[in-house]
Amino acid sequence: MSSILLLAPFEEMAQKAKDIIRQRGLDIDVSVASNEEAVTMAGERPDKTILISRGGTANDLKLIPERTVVEINTTFSEILGELERVVFAGYTNIGIVTNDNIIDNVVQDFTFQKTCIRIRPCATHIEIRNMVKKLCQEGVQFIIGCHQAVLEAASLNVAHAYIHSGKIAIERAIDEALRIESMRGLTKFQMERLQAVIDNTREGIIIFEKKQPVFFNAIAHDILFGESKRHWYAALAAHIKSDNNDKIVQIGNTRILLKRILLKLNNNINEVFVFQKASDIENQERKIRLSSRQKGLYAKTRFSDIFTCSPKMKEILSRAEKFAKTDSNVLIYGPTGSGKEGLAQSIHNASSRAHYPFVSVNCASLPADLIESELFGYVDGAFTGARKSGKPGLFEMAHKGTIFLDEIGDLPLDMQGRLLRVLQEKEVMRIGDDKIIPLNIRVICATNRNLRQLVKEEKFRQDLYYRINVLRVTLPGLQDRKEDIWPLLELYYAYFKKHDGDLSVTKKAKDILMRYIWPGNIRELKNVAEVLAFEDNLITEDLVRTLLEDDIDKGPDQSEFQDQLILPAGLSFKEYEKSILKELLSHKSQTEVCNQLGISRVTLWRKLNGVSEKK
Repeated sequence: MSSILLLAPFEEMAQKAKDIIRQRGLDIDVSVASNEEAVTMAGERPDKTILISRGGTANDLKLIPERTVVEINTTFSEILGELERVVFAGYTNIGIVTNDNIIDNVVQDFTFQKTCIRIRPCATHIEIRNMVKKLCQEGVQFIIGCHQAVLEAASLNVAHAYIHSGKIAIERAIDEALRIESMRGLTKFQMERLQAVIDNTREGIIIFEKKQPVFFNAIAHDILFGESKRHWYAALAAHIKSDNNDKIVQIGNTRILLKRILLKLNNNINEVFVFQKASDIENQERKIRLSSRQKGLYAKTRFSDIFTCSPKMKEILSRAEKFAKTDSNVLIYGPTGSGKEGLAQSIHNASSRAHYPFVSVNCASLPADLIESELFGYVDGAFTGARKSGKPGLFEMAHKGTIFLDEIGDLPLDMQGRLLRVLQEKEVMRIGDDKIIPLNIRVICATNRNLRQLVKEEKFRQDLYYRINVLRVTLPGLQDRKEDIWPLLELYYAYFKKHDGDLSVTKKAKDILMRYIWPGNIRELKNVAEVLAFEDNLITEDLVRTLLEDDIDKGPDQSEFQDQLILPAGLSFKEYEKSILKELLSHKSQTEVCNQLGISRVTLWRKLNGVSEKK
């Protein structure tokens, strides 16, 4: 239903308006009323917020609050037409008296031959009536004017004529009213949509004017539920001093992140407080981190997380931190379990790419038939079983960040050539596609194999070796940083024990742990610490030997073991063989002895127990 009401001061104008509305198929009510009667009628129709009228009636309607009044003007041609009729009727002294919103607000007198025309715009009804009386006293013979002017002229028995508004003027007023109604509808929709967005946002929003809340959303009301509205400003502003930076503050029992924004609107200063529960922010951060971990795009280790007491290791870490400041490729050498990926993550987190993806790829674990599609991606229909939407490769996923290629020495030769081109050109093409995708990545590689030897054996491309071996870091095993063994054991023990008690071992047990060669390095040490954390009693030598099984060095320090053996004389060959094996086993594990002699464990057992091999 339309919100427009047209109030015509007289029937003739009302009929013209109805004809226009009917011809155009509009839904606009039309009533005949003027001045006070029109104001009363409009007051009884609160649903009609846009009013159309003319002259003094329009001025009266403007006094009604929260209503928009569209005025019907009079064209100059319509005034001229009325003047022509009056002049031909023989009148020579003519007055035009009307509201100043119908004709230009300029007092003028015109004389054409013997005809004098006086134009008198007026502001109020009283002024109109007084002007008509004055002009008639001055000899005006005919009054052309608005409704009030015509009424006064009639009361004075002076000839008169009404200034009519034609079809064009009425149509213009109707068009303007329709435009305003359309804009209001759009504005209302936009405000409702904005309100819905504000009510559904995670942040609480309150707007204060002169320290009084003039707007707030549902979230703000819920967070400040325990505070009276008149105390809201004091509760929030107490935490904001001169700056407007985000701050974590306590409101009642709730921790919130609070920010204040100052707005100047029509010379009024409004203070906008935006705040969110700290618990909600922490939950969002947790979801983001979880999502990043699930996608393998998250580097969690930093240089500050790497523990060492070894001067050699500290020097290596210091050098790696310098490497992090560049974009050059890095090659990390190190035995299994020495922390190569942790170092790669630390380099990434200390670089300018820290806020971008960290993609870790274990080249040894990728199936040979999937390596290419995993690294470089593919498009729809590239091969049987390909996703309909295609899939980005790991290199694409690392764009702007770092890609870590672990066990690079195990990458097949045919893939090495493709990888070399990607590293040289910094671009990739998906399988089955003809489009080049530019890349901005840093490459960190790691291996526990001797790549230079693999190059000599033609198992690794020489050009790829020189491409990845720009900045090199060699991580030592625990055997080369013995000073870290015990502190790391205590550190991991406390971690798995949840800080419930210190690591308590016998002297012999500690000696065994310190002499152990730790072939699995930090990874193995961490596993041992986790098992020891389950023990509530003093950790003994027997427990440690059982834990480390036959890999433990049961004799003196390996550095003291010589290639010469002292054996008693007068023994048989089999007895000599058995004595030699026992002597070797006192210094080495069964695995090491078998590897050294080139025999199996079964053969070793037979020789030690004097059992002959069945033929």
